[in-house]
Amino acid sequence: MHHDTASELSFAPRFRPFYPGDVQGYSSALDSLVYPGELSVQDSNPRMSLEACRLVGGGLAISFTSTPLAVRHDTALASPSGSGDVLAMIALEGEGTIDQGGRRIPFRQGDITFRTTRLPSVCTLTAPGKLVVLRVPAARFFGIHADLHERFVPSISHADSQLAAAARTHMGHVFPGPVQGSPALAYFSEQSFVSLLAATYCESVDDETAEGKRLERDRWQRLVACIEAHLGDAELSVDAIAKELGISKRLTHRLFEMQRTQYGTYLKNRRLERAKEELSNRRLDHLSVSEIAYRNGFGDASHFSRCFRSHFGTPPGAYRRSPG
Repeated sequence: MHHDTASELSFAPRFRPFYPGDVQGYSSALDSLVYPGELSVQDSNPRMSLEACRLVGGGLAISFTSTPLAVRHDTALASPSGSGDVLAMIALEGEGTIDQGGRRIPFRQGDITFRTTRLPSVCTLTAPGKLVVLRVPAARFFGIHADLHERFVPSISHADSQLAAAARTHMGHVFPGPVQGSPALAYFSEQSFVSLLAATYCESVDDETAEGKRLERDRWQRLVACIEAHLGDAELSVDAIAKELGISKRLTHRLFEMQRTQYGTYLKNRRLERAKEELSNRRLDHLSVSEIAYRNGFGDASHFSRCFRSHFGTPPGAYRRSPG
């Protein structure tokens, strides 16, 4: 059971700094502030800073600075109402990816991503960065348009969007900032920021809803989910995937081409990425490198070792023994 860090926070705009002292301490704090997950770092001496506050109208604001890392949220955490919360993440610095619902969303400085606590997700920083995350109850975020959360899809608003730019500018006036003159002023300043983020989300979704793009997106997401479910199957083939999805082999290959990749390349990279995650997972230390290879669809341990070294620059055994 995680300590309820959130209950100790001040209300916005007063951010409270945290000094956990080590990676496990930061992981525990993020469990409470964002939602439960497993934090892994790439550097042997990671640099992190964390501060947070409670939103006056409900929810949390978290500011997190870190060297490269990944946070895997394997267990979805619904809000007390059961509807889940919206996570709006502003990338002030750095770049990385968000994975949720079978979709991988690359982000860069200035982008704003949206996901939900109702589903597992992975947030990866591939370069040192600073992220501001608002965790807002869905009822507050969407207001009278609650149906938008029922149809929620992870999305991104790119830095050059006018709404995204307005949200970043407005955030500078609200978080962090001087103590507001009255509770009403604090609430409405904060609410205007939340509403602006909601509008940014709607724009990001609308940008993708042209019929052709929506169909392409939905097919790709189903294809990705199918592959994720069968990564451990060494016999997985385009034939099998096409049959399960009810589409032709030709269309299956075309979906990969639209993502500027090929089936074999994508499958091998996803297997290697998941094997890398499992090699760094201390809970799986009882499994040998060969067993990690087999459970991720590699039929030959030597072939896996060669592929891993070629892709990541180090053998799997050495990577597992490396600090952090």
